[in-house]
Order: sequence, then structure tokens, then C-alpha cells
Amino acid sequence: MMLRNELTVIIAKVVEKRGSIDVTCYGNDMFPFLRDGNVTTFVRVREEELQIGDVCLFESNEGQLLLYRMIEIIYDQQSASYTFRGDTCDVPERPVAYSNIIGKLKAVHRDGKVLYVSHWSSRLLETAVLQIPFWPKVSRWIANRRYDRTSAI
Repeated sequence: MMLRNELTVIIAKVVEKRGSIDVTCYGNDMFPFLRDGNVTTFVRVREEELQIGDVCLFESNEGQLLLYRMIEIIYDQQSASYTFRGDTCDVPERPVAYSNIIGKLKAVHRDGKVLYVSHWSSRLLETAVLQIPFWPKVSRWIANRRYDRTSAI
């Protein structure tokens, strides 16, 4: 059994004690919803509250701290496991247990504004990600073009 990395343990304890945590995200795996450098607010979540489409902060089976969208819930006789994938990723992560999930995304802080996941624009993007089969390829292409333009400056 792998020991949890120290950062994951600290973040999980903060969420457990305070009920929420603000985390700066890096990378383009959740573009355009989350962008490199956005501050995100995650809140404690009970297992029965989890739904497909939720963006969660979790520890992968390999020990990485990730924030991806839930795309599947797999029920077996005793428990459930949860499959996550980045919005620009073709391949999902291996399913994780509820104990690996640290929190659920509540808000994104960008350009001095707060975008809540319950906002209609967030829900529309969630629907597009889950329903359009070629979404990861399109969003990855846009993210790469955006990165190429900003790095040339």
C-alpha cells in the first residue's frame, strides 16, 4: 500500500477541519473551465452528494494530486469507485475510492471575479464535456494554440 504524500495529507486535513480550501491549479488538463494559475475553492463532500460531472480534488492511485471531472461511478456490492478525466484528456484516470477524494469544486477565481460551478455557464460547459465525444480534442487544440500564442510574446 502506498503512503499518501505530505501535501495531500495537509490539504485533506485542512478541508476536514475548515470545510474548504483554496488551491491554485496548474496545467491545461481542465481548459477552458480551469486555466493555469486560477485559484479554485474546494469544499468537503459526502459520498452520497457526488455526481457525474463534478470536478473534484483527489489523489490518484499513483499518488498524484489531481483536479478532474468525474465521468463515471462504478458500483459493486460493497462500495463505489469513481473515474475522473481532465476535460482535455482522452484517457481517464484509473478509478479511485471515495477515501481518495478530498473535495468538490465550488468556485473558480479568475480575473478578479468568482465563477461558481452552479452558474449556468459552468453547467453548460459540463454538459458539453460530458456529451460531445470529440470535446477533449477540440479543447486541447484550443489550449495549445492559446499557449503557443502567449509563449511567443
